[in-house]
Amino acid sequence: MIECNKTFCIQLHYSISPGLNFFWVLICEFSGVSKAIKTLQAHNKQVIFVSNNCGKTIDQIQGKFKTLLDIDNISPRNIITSAVSSAIYLKNKMDIESEKVYLVAQQPFKQTLEEFGIHTIGVGPVKPKEYGDWANEEVDKSVKYVIVSYDPYFNHTKLTQAYLYISENNAEFIASDTDNFFSVSPTRKIPGSLSLQAGLAAVLNRNPTVMGKPDPFLFELIQKEHGTIDVAKTIMIGDNYFTDIEFGFNCGLSTGLVLTGNTKLKEVSNFDRQPDFVLEGLACLGKE
Repeated sequence: MIECNKTFCIQLHYSISPGLNFFWVLICEFSGVSKAIKTLQAHNKQVIFVSNNCGKTIDQIQGKFKTLLDIDNISPRNIITSAVSSAIYLKNKMDIESEKVYLVAQQPFKQTLEEFGIHTIGVGPVKPKEYGDWANEEVDKSVKYVIVSYDPYFNHTKLTQAYLYISENNAEFIASDTDNFFSVSPTRKIPGSLSLQAGLAAVLNRNPTVMGKPDPFLFELIQKEHGTIDVAKTIMIGDNYFTDIEFGFNCGLSTGLVLTGNTKLKEVSNFDRQPDFVLEGLACLGKE
């Protein structure tokens, strides 16, 4: 695969469980990943990291590359998260001087938007409101966009606030990604961002504009940043069939599924469309 002169768009899983067993599993995998990336770079391959992870800023992701992979030469422009794509989308559309974003997300997402000059409200814990409290609740008319991502403080109050901004302000409903699950250990998944968006989508009877994988909008941003990328020479590699591999399908890329994350080998035969390659892990790419 290294001799095929392909650009590699690689999705990596960054979370580290406090459990020692999972930590060592990931460290073992990271060791192989480090060699794989360095091998690709040595062969002058362009490596672009595409992630739905909005819980890290670009600086923090670069720090992970350094501390976990011993790689310190990844350019910020080669790291594209759905938080970054959201910021670019909004920057080109909104009046950042007078309009705000109601953000259902974590602090790093807020930081990413603010680096683009975008003012947000809503991040962090909020006191629950009673049923009757909403009757006279004032709605900030400057909020013209609502973004829903993963938010550990999500509750009915945030759901209602988001609904009011969209229904009364005609604010645009945006989703950072549509991940249905997050893997927190090799044997456990928890509901992902999609679970927070689903209730809002149901009461609004509309779907959000999606900023992350598998929506091809993310690839359009990559094309603008890096110039026209030859899809015939580009492969998308990731561990989640429904985000990474379907992203590759939607963008006309070759696809490589690695079995170190969400999607397991026993599931592959059930999919209507098969990835072009199935690898045990990214370490396979480091083998000459």
